[in-house]
Amino acid sequence: MEQEIYKSIWSLSPHVMDKPTYTELQRLTRELVRLYDLEGRLDEHPFSSARERVLSLPFALVNKELTNGTCLITGGLGCVGTALVEALLRFDVRRIIVLDIRTDLEASAKVFGQENVVNVTCDILDFSAVMAVFSSCRPDFVFHTAAQRDPGYAETHIADTVQTNILGTFNIVRACELLGTVKQCVFSSTGKASRYFTEEIYAGTKRMCEFILDAYAKESSVRYSMVRFTHILDNSLMDEQLKRASEHSDYVAVHSPGKFVTAQNVKEAACLMLNALIYSEEKQCKLLLVKNLEWPVESLKMALYYIKHSGRDVPVIFQGNPNGYTEKFFRGQLDWSDPAELNLLINVYENKHSNYNREADIVISHICSTNKHALEQVLRQLSEALGEEETKTRLVEGLKLLVREMLRNVPRQLTANILNWGLQPHLLEIEKAKICDYGEMIPLLFESLAGSDYYDKVDSLVRSGELFNALPSLDNANFAHQKH
Repeated sequence: MEQEIYKSIWSLSPHVMDKPTYTELQRLTRELVRLYDLEGRLDEHPFSSARERVLSLPFALVNKELTNGTCLITGGLGCVGTALVEALLRFDVRRIIVLDIRTDLEASAKVFGQENVVNVTCDILDFSAVMAVFSSCRPDFVFHTAAQRDPGYAETHIADTVQTNILGTFNIVRACELLGTVKQCVFSSTGKASRYFTEEIYAGTKRMCEFILDAYAKESSVRYSMVRFTHILDNSLMDEQLKRASEHSDYVAVHSPGKFVTAQNVKEAACLMLNALIYSEEKQCKLLLVKNLEWPVESLKMALYYIKHSGRDVPVIFQGNPNGYTEKFFRGQLDWSDPAELNLLINVYENKHSNYNREADIVISHICSTNKHALEQVLRQLSEALGEEETKTRLVEGLKLLVREMLRNVPRQLTANILNWGLQPHLLEIEKAKICDYGEMIPLLFESLAGSDYYDKVDSLVRSGELFNALPSLDNANFAHQKH
C-alpha cells in the first residue's frame, strides 16, 4: 500500500500547485499519516530519545586539564559554540574567548554576563587578525567550530565554502603552531568526511580539514584532535525546514521516501569536544564520535509527524536529492565483519584501529594519513584559485591526489573487503544502485590494488563487464594485463 502511495506522490509532486493535483496529494498524505499512525510511528517525535541522550564526561579529568587555562572558541556564537561556552563555565577555566565573525546575536546574552567570558569579533580568513587575537589572548586550548555548514549552500557558493572551511581552518592551525602557548586544538568535523572520496563541496572541505589536522599533529608539540557530528537536532537545517513548512507552507517537501538520517543533541556535541581533551595523544590526531546513535530515522516520518501535529491539511511531496545531498551511500563504507557495531560516521579503515572510552559510549580512532607535502601543495593551489569552477576543480582534484596518497598507507586486504562488501551485484540490484553512482571513488579503490594479490579478493567484480567498463580513470588494457 505505502509503495503505491509513494509512486503516486512522485508522479504528482511536480504539479503540486495545480488544484486537483494538490487535493489528491492532500488525500495521499492523510492516508500515509493514517498508515504510519496505525503502526505507532507518529506517537512521539522521531528523535525524542536522541534529544534526551546524555554522553559521559569524566568531570575531574577534564577539569584537571582545563584548570586555570584560557579557552578560545571559534564560531563561539553558533549553536555548538554557545553550548561549549556554557559547558566550559562549569570548569575552573581562567578565561573563555568567544571568537566569531558575527556580533550582537541573542546567543551572546546567554554567556556574556559572565566576567570571564570575552567576545572578540574576527574573521578566521584574516590571518593577521587571527594572530593578533591569539597573541593578545594567548589561549591554552582552542576549539574550532567556525564553518560554513550548509551542504546546499556549499554547492552554489563553492569559493566561499572552501575559503571559510579549509583556508580558515588552516589559519587556525597556523596560529596554534606559531603562538607557542596552545596545548590542544579540537576541531569539529562531520560524518560526511568519513567517505573515502567525495565530490560534494561541504563534505570535501571537511575531509580536507581532517587531513590538515592529522598532518600537523604528527610533527607538532600541539595536541590535535577532532570530533565528527551528525545532524545536531538543536541546529538541524532539515528539522527546521520540515517543521517550518508543516506550520506555514503550502506543502512539505522531502527528498524521497526511504531517506534516513541519524542525529544527536547539542549537549552531546559539546561534551564530545571536551572528551577530546583527555583522549588526545602526542603526534596522533585522535578522532571521536558518539557510539550509540540508535537507528536512523526516515525523513518522511519526520515530515508526517510534523504535519500530524500541526493540525493542518498540507500535502507532502518528493523533490529528489538537491545539490549537496546527491551522492549515493556506499555499502562498503561500513565494516560488515562486525555488523553489531556498525556506525555511519566511521569508515572501514578507521574502524579497524578504533576503541571505546571507559563508559563505552564514545568511539576513539584516527583517520588514515595522507602525504603532507602533497597536502601543502593542494592548499597553495586552493588559496590561488579564482572563481567557482576553478575552486571546485582544484578541490576535487586535490582530494583525489590526497586520497591516492592515503590509499598507499592502508592494508590492501581492507580495500578488497570494502569493494566486495560494497559492490556485490545482488546488493546493488536491491539498492537500485549502479557502479557509476559512486563516481571516482570506486576507480580510486581499485587502482590502489594494482599489482597486488588482492585482486583475487574482488575477482568476480573485476570480471564483471558492467564494473570493468565503469573504471574510466584506469587503463583497462593495462588493468587486465596486471590481473591476468
